[in-house]
Amino acid sequence: MTMGAGTVLWAMLTSVDAARNLLHGAAVESGFRATLCDEDCISIAVPFSLRKRRRAVRMTATVQLSERGADVVWTADQGPLNHGHLAAIEERLPDGVVDYHGLEDAAVRAGLSLGGRTEFRAVVRLLARGETVLAVGKGNLNGASGYVVLTSRRFLVIETSVLGSRTIFDAPHGSIEALSLGKRSTGETIRVALPSGSIVISRLGHGEGYGVVKSFREETRERERFVPSSAGGSPAPDSQNP
Repeated sequence: MTMGAGTVLWAMLTSVDAARNLLHGAAVESGFRATLCDEDCISIAVPFSLRKRRRAVRMTATVQLSERGADVVWTADQGPLNHGHLAAIEERLPDGVVDYHGLEDAAVRAGLSLGGRTEFRAVVRLLARGETVLAVGKGNLNGASGYVVLTSRRFLVIETSVLGSRTIFDAPHGSIEALSLGKRSTGETIRVALPSGSIVISRLGHGEGYGVVKSFREETRERERFVPSSAGGSPAPDSQNP
């Protein structure tokens, strides 16, 4: 998740100490210099490399206790963070220690291959802390191809590239009047009805659109169960004791 300019958050399903040790080891394996500078901080120096066309930079990982394990806040000493350096470290972490907000399970349910950790990170870096992926697909919106992501809070279309990722559609659940599924020769479609009008996402794979629409309707029903009744006051006369 991107927290702000030049700041990135990772969630790890380990203790704080384990997260620090794993990050330190992964940074060293990546060819970087890593120093444990205090109880929660790792300073990482990426050396200059003419062969790799890489300039020397420094970045810091601050590890903090979270509800599920440890949060890692990445900052660069100067300028924006280089996501390629972060990806190099992430690739050397053991499987199962980075929290991808449920994206892995959602992709498995959809039968969708996201292409590994780099693609997972490109999607989840745009999610908020505590936001969970309910369903995912890959489709086309206004000529742009992107991941169609239904989370516990929002409906998103995220475009990814070698340069990173960006959100090209973002609608909170409460702003969506309806989702409807359609089919064309090119794949499934989702029509998103909004107060300002409708948009259509096309070219989703078989079952991907169905999974998103089904999950949205289930989430809506669950949310409505906890909406308090607007009717107040005393019970209806015919329900009172004589």
